[in-house]
Amino acid sequence: MHSCPANPALCGLAALILPACASSSPRPLTLNDDLIVPGERIGDVEIGMPLAMLTALKGTPLKTVPMPASGAASYSYDGLTVAAHDTVYWIIADDPRFRSAAGVAPGMEQIHARSASGPPDCVLARGSETVYDYGDYYFTVANETGKVTQVGVRVAVDACGES
Repeated sequence: MHSCPANPALCGLAALILPACASSSPRPLTLNDDLIVPGERIGDVEIGMPLAMLTALKGTPLKTVPMPASGAASYSYDGLTVAAHDTVYWIIADDPRFRSAAGVAPGMEQIHARSASGPPDCVLARGSETVYDYGDYYFTVANETGKVTQVGVRVAVDACGES
């Protein structure tokens, strides 16, 4: 049997805290928070998640598009597009319910998204859209409207092609 310290109040506090620490569990499979976390996840879909877990979590995709010469495919769900081979390697949100901690979301004005995100690693003009790339996440803006059309996350890359 153990003995309490000289202060019995500390013993009582320890008895309350220690079981709480011991019962902490890993993050639940379903987060349901719709949060965009650069380099990690969008909602409950995570970078590195096995394809089997993605389908168990999200069900049958609305659309599947094979990616030529890679063995990978993109899978479309309500508001999300996910690319995976054996595991998820990028996720794109096009629904405004998905937001970063800074508030960046599809439908947001470009100026507010830039202000919330800080200076991008690079800016790429692609026809009717512009991509603001931050390495582990990016957002695409429709040039005609000036609004964010999608936000994507991935493992950090040098998207600018600089060394």
